[in-house]
Amino acid sequence: MDKIPHLSVVGHPNKGKSSLVATLTENDSVRISVESGTTIQADSFEFQVEGAVYLRLTDTPGFQRSRQVLAWLQSAPDADADRPARVRAFLAEPGHAERFPDEVALLAPIMAGSGILYVVDASQPVTAADEAEMTILQWTGQPRMAVMNPMGVATLQSVWQPLLSGFFQQVLLFNPLTATPAQRLALLRSLGDLAPGWQKPVAALCERLVLRDHQRLEAMAHSLARYWIEQMARREPLTLLDQQGFNRAGDKLRQKLDDAETAFCRELLALWGHRQASLAREVEWELGDDKLMNTETWYLWGLKQKQLVLVSGAAGAATGLVVDLGVGGTSMMLGAVSGGVLGSLGGWWASQQLPGKRLGWLPLTRQKQFAGPVQHPNFPLVVMARALAFARQLQWRSHARREQLALQSSAAHWRQSEQVNLLQWAGAIRKDRWKPAQQDALSGWIVEKLSAADDNSGANNQD
Repeated sequence: MDKIPHLSVVGHPNKGKSSLVATLTENDSVRISVESGTTIQADSFEFQVEGAVYLRLTDTPGFQRSRQVLAWLQSAPDADADRPARVRAFLAEPGHAERFPDEVALLAPIMAGSGILYVVDASQPVTAADEAEMTILQWTGQPRMAVMNPMGVATLQSVWQPLLSGFFQQVLLFNPLTATPAQRLALLRSLGDLAPGWQKPVAALCERLVLRDHQRLEAMAHSLARYWIEQMARREPLTLLDQQGFNRAGDKLRQKLDDAETAFCRELLALWGHRQASLAREVEWELGDDKLMNTETWYLWGLKQKQLVLVSGAAGAATGLVVDLGVGGTSMMLGAVSGGVLGSLGGWWASQQLPGKRLGWLPLTRQKQFAGPVQHPNFPLVVMARALAFARQLQWRSHARREQLALQSSAAHWRQSEQVNLLQWAGAIRKDRWKPAQQDALSGWIVEKLSAADDNSGANNQD
C-alpha cells in the first residue's frame, strides 16, 4: 500500500462526506450542498503542507442501492477470503456501471487500494440500507474507519457505536463543521493505526500541523498588531484649510480606514487557506452592512457610554501617575487626580457627540494640516474588537463551512485593565511616543486572546 495514506470517503447521500473531505484536507473548493446527490463522481483531493503531500482522500457518490448490491454479492456461495474477489466481480460485471453507477464509482477506488472512511448521521436511527452498506464495505477487506457525524440535535451514539465496531477497525464521533484542531488531529492519528506503514506519515503530518498552526498564530498576531497601529495613526492631508477641504479629507480618511480593514481581512483569509470564503466586510454581519466608520453602532463593538467614561477616566489616571513618578512624587498625586478627572470628562464628552458630527470623532491635529488620527476613545476598542473577532472566526473555522461569517465579539467582554491599556497604547501612537516595550505588550496580548479562542459554533448544513 502507498506510504501516503489514501482513503475513500463513503456513505449514504447527504451525511457529511464532502464536509469531512473539506475539513481534513483544508480545501474549501470541495463542493458542499444540502441537496442530495451533489457528488456524482469520485474526486480525489490531496492534503499538502509546505508542498509535501501527506494524505489523499477520494470524495465519492453516496450509496443508492446498497441492498440490491449486497443481494448480488450474496447470490453466490463463497468463503470470507473470497469476498474481495466477489466485489471485484461485481465491478467487472457488464451492465453494472449503468445499473449501479454510484456503487461502482465508490467501490472502484477502494478495490484499487484505498482505505475507507465511512460517514453516518449519528442523529438518525440505523436502517436496513445502513447495515447493507457496512456489510459491503466489510467485504472489500480494506482498512476502514467509521465516522459518526451528529447532524441533528440529539445523538444515537450508543446505538451506532456497538454496531459500527463490528464492521470497522476504528469508530469516532466527529462533526466536520465544528471540529476543533485537537479533534481533527485525533481523527488523523486514528487513521495512522488502520494500516501498516501509515503511522509514520500520519505522525509527521500531525507534527507539521501543530508547528504550522503555531506559526500561523504568531503571523496573525503580528499582522493584527501592525494593522491596529496603522489604523490608530492614519491621517489624511488637507488640501484646503476650509470646511470643504476638511470634509474631503475626512471622506478620504474614512475610505482609507475602510480599505485597510478589507486588506487586513484578505490577508488573514490567505493565511488560513480560506480561498473561497467571502470577506466578512462583504456580507451581512449581525450589525447589518455598517462600515468601520459608522459610529452609530460603535457601542456594539466598543463600550457603552457609562463604560467608556470609566475606562477613559482610568486611562487618564494611569497617564497622570506616570507624570507623578517622573517628578518623584512632588506633585502630591495631583497628576493622577487631574488625569482621572480629565479622562472621565473626555470620555463623557466624546460619548455625547452625535455620531455623524465629524468634529466629534475626526478632528484636526494641532498642526491643522491633517484630518485624523481618529480621536474618539471608542475607536481603538472598535478596531481591535472587529479585527480580533474576524481573526478568531478564521482561526477556528472549518474549511467545510459555507455560511456567512457572523461576528459576536465586543470590547465590553475584556477586562477593564485591557481596555485601559488599549486606550493608552492608542494615545502613545497618536503622539508618536510608541516604544518597543509597548509593541511587545500589544503583540503578547493579541497572542493571548487568540490562544484562548476555542469557542467555535456549528451549523447543520452539510453534504
